[in-house]
Amino acid sequence: MIEDFVLTLPDHEAKLVKRLHQLVTEISPRLTCRFSYGVPYYFGKRRVCFIWPSSKGASGVKEGVLLGFCEGHLLEDESGSLQMGTRKQVGIIPYTQLNEIKREVIQPLLLQAELVDKG
Repeated sequence: MIEDFVLTLPDHEAKLVKRLHQLVTEISPRLTCRFSYGVPYYFGKRRVCFIWPSSKGASGVKEGVLLGFCEGHLLEDESGSLQMGTRKQVGIIPYTQLNEIKREVIQPLLLQAELVDKG
C-alpha cells in the first residue's frame, strides 16, 4: 500500500516519505497505516500522525513532506521542531532533505502521541 503510494510521488518526496514511514513503523509498530485524504495516516484508537507530501496538495507547503501530529497541541517538544503556526490542534514538522529527518526528534513526539491516543 505505502509502496504504491510512493510510486506516485516525485523522487525527492518519495525518499522522504519512505524514510518517515520507516521511522514511524519502527518507533510505533502498534500503529496501523491507512490512507485518509489521499495520504498515509497512522492510527491507534484514532489518528495519531500523518505523512503529507507537498505534491498531494492541501499541505500548505510548496516543497518537501510534512510529518504531522494530529494532537500536536498536547505534545511537549523539547527540540522545538514541532510547528503549530495558527493551527489549534495539529502540529507539523516540514522536511525538504533526508538529513533533516532525525530519530531523536521524531521518537519522543511519536511516543507522546501514542500515549495521548491511549488516553
